[in-house]
Amino acid sequence: MSSRKFLSLFLLCALVPLAAAWASLRFGWFAEAPTVNHGEWLTQELRLLPAPARGGGSWHLVYVPAAEGEPAGRSEQALLILQQLHAGLGRKQARVQALVLAAESPPVRARYPHIEWQAAQVSDAAVQGRIVLVDPRGLALLRYAVEPGPQQAQRVAGDIRSDLLRLMNYDRSGV
Repeated sequence: MSSRKFLSLFLLCALVPLAAAWASLRFGWFAEAPTVNHGEWLTQELRLLPAPARGGGSWHLVYVPAAEGEPAGRSEQALLILQQLHAGLGRKQARVQALVLAAESPPVRARYPHIEWQAAQVSDAAVQGRIVLVDPRGLALLRYAVEPGPQQAQRVAGDIRSDLLRLMNYDRSGV
């Protein structure tokens, strides 16, 4: 094979895929892949919890009650979701903490022993009235709306569980 023929084949093999990629992006032939997460990513960095002094830390499932006007059953539904999620994690329970961030402890919290309460006033409207997935460094990552019905709540719990387990598997902070 001559060097000229080799060079032309090499350039053809290199340029054809680049031209095809450019054309697919230019003419909109490339469809965006669907996301695998079920929650809604927060668009701005929000530190809900302080970062641990030393590396490590645990993942947090945080419920932030709405400031005002939240239906009475929604707070209890959120606590039930957190309790069931924490209990359903099995051996991974040690790496996850369920928490309520509110100015005062919810009166129904006594019925949910796995959920802790921390006195804090969260003024960010993006997380109020929602369950938030917080990484070990204290950054809020995903938020989930609390649905009123039992079927919707079960779906939300499954969505949170799948996202949490996926993120925990990819987490390298404890390594």
